[in-house]
Amino acid sequence: MDLTTLRTFLAAAETGSFAGAARRVNASPSSVTERIKQLEHHVGARLFDRDKRGCRLTSAGRKFLAPATQAVRAIDIARHEVALPDRFTQSISFGAQYALWDDRLLEWLAQARVDHPETAWRVASGASARLNRDLAEGFLDIAALYDPVFRRDFGSEILFDDELILVTGGDPDRWRESYVRIEWRQEAGAEIASRLDITPQSGLILDLGARSADWLKSHAMAGFMPRRSVAKSLLDGSLKIVANAPAFPFPAYICWNRSLEPALLAQIVMSLKGAKLDRYPGKAGL
Repeated sequence: MDLTTLRTFLAAAETGSFAGAARRVNASPSSVTERIKQLEHHVGARLFDRDKRGCRLTSAGRKFLAPATQAVRAIDIARHEVALPDRFTQSISFGAQYALWDDRLLEWLAQARVDHPETAWRVASGASARLNRDLAEGFLDIAALYDPVFRRDFGSEILFDDELILVTGGDPDRWRESYVRIEWRQEAGAEIASRLDITPQSGLILDLGARSADWLKSHAMAGFMPRRSVAKSLLDGSLKIVANAPAFPFPAYICWNRSLEPALLAQIVMSLKGAKLDRYPGKAGL
């Protein structure tokens, strides 16, 4: 079982066809077929069902998908580490939720690289589910996110306080007609539903993170967003706060894998908390 074979398996799983996998990994369809056949022999199970429409993962294939993905990512990370120039004596993998990546976090990252010239960085963005999983699997050292999974082997602190507020790109007085449920963390959704006593009329649920605000603006709809993520839209008037609607606490957290070198970890956490990521133009007026 080699890296090429694992990449071929993942390509077939993603594209849904051996022909699509062949294009993805730059191989012939017959080579893809042979690689999958060898892999199935190696693991002792059939991984795909095939027909004229393409291929679908079997139950065994679905079980194999996660460890195959982890193995490929682990090798890619190891290659990155080995290829680092000698001037880098340590490395950090850092991730943040999409809604938190803005100019302030980018400025913090630039300053952190200046403050730690001996440290190489691997930086990612993602949804909270992916960041939590990558922390658990050791692919991330530190993550900033709104919806952490608290574990005994993780450290965590509140990075800053935020809140979910009801905003609309349409008429604030008619927000109920255009209300859409936006997925944040589960307990926040349950509290919003119980406090508002409203059933969304749009037939739409958004799980787009900060990009949900673009939908609200483009389609004159209403929904709950973190105040920090829509601050600029409130200032320019493209979104408006719905008056008298409740707001819900929604703090952002920084979480870390305890295996990170303690002194470096303390410096990174302190610099992140000192970056005042909760600040934005016009905060006092919002």
